Amino acid sequence: MTGLRIAGRPEHIIISTSTALALRPAPVVHDVNGYYARLDVSPTATKREIREAYQALGGPNDAELTEIFKVLINRESRAAYDHKQPGSTFVDRAVVQAILRKAAAQAAQENAEFGTGRTARDIIGTLAEETGNPLLQFLASGSTEGFDDDGDRDRHPRSDPPAAWPYSYLLLASTCDDVDRLARWREGLAQALTGRGCSHFAVGFHAFNDLPFLVVRDIGIPVVFLHEEATVTGELITAASTAVVA
Repeated sequence: MTGLRIAGRPEHIIISTSTALALRPAPVVHDVNGYYARLDVSPTATKREIREAYQALGGPNDAELTEIFKVLINRESRAAYDHKQPGSTFVDRAVVQAILRKAAAQAAQENAEFGTGRTARDIIGTLAEETGNPLLQFLASGSTEGFDDDGDRDRHPRSDPPAAWPYSYLLLASTCDDVDRLARWREGLAQALTGRGCSHFAVGFHAFNDLPFLVVRDIGIPVVFLHEEATVTGELITAASTAVVA
C-alpha cells in the first residue's frame, strides 16, 4: 500500500499499528510574492482550482497572471515558491525586470558622470539570484509559450484541520483535505452500513486510479477511499457500502 498516510487529527488515530502509516506535516505557505492572493485562491488550492481562477480572471490576457500560473501549475516551481520564508522574495521574471530597470538607471547615471558606456546587463551580469544562476541566464531561460504542467496532483493538506472533523483519515496517493466532503462521505456510509455487519470502518481520499471509490482491507478494518475529485452522491454511497459488505 505505497503512498498511504494518516491525516486530519493524528492524536485520534485508531489504526496506528499499521507500519504503512506515516505523518507528513503540511508546510506553512507565506505567499511571499502574493501569488495566491492575486489569484484569490488558498495555498491549498488544487491545480484545477488554480486553473479555474486563472481563467476566470482573464489570465491568458494578463502577463502577470500568466507568470503566476506558470509557477503554481508546476510541482517543482510551486514547491520552491511555497518554501520561501517571510521577508524573502521568489525571484521570477517580474522581479528580474525590476532589477534590470534599476540597473539601467544606475548605468545611465554612471555613463553621464564618467563618460562610460555601461549597460544594465553589464551591471547585473555578475550578480546571482538565490539559486546561484546568473540573473541574465534566468531572464533568457524558459519558453514564453505554454505551461510546464507536470501532471502531479499537488494539493497540500492543511496544517490545522477544522474542529468540525474530530477524526483521523487516510490518504492514498493524494493530499486532498476537503474534510467537508469527507464528512458527508463518512456520514452517508455510516447510515448505509447500519445493521449490515460492519461496525467499524475508516475513510480517506485517493488518487490511486480513476475509480470513484476504493475499498481496502489491508489494515484490519475496511477503508473506504473517495476519489479526490469525486462528488458524494447517494448512488456512490450505495455502491461503496455494498462493496464493503460483499
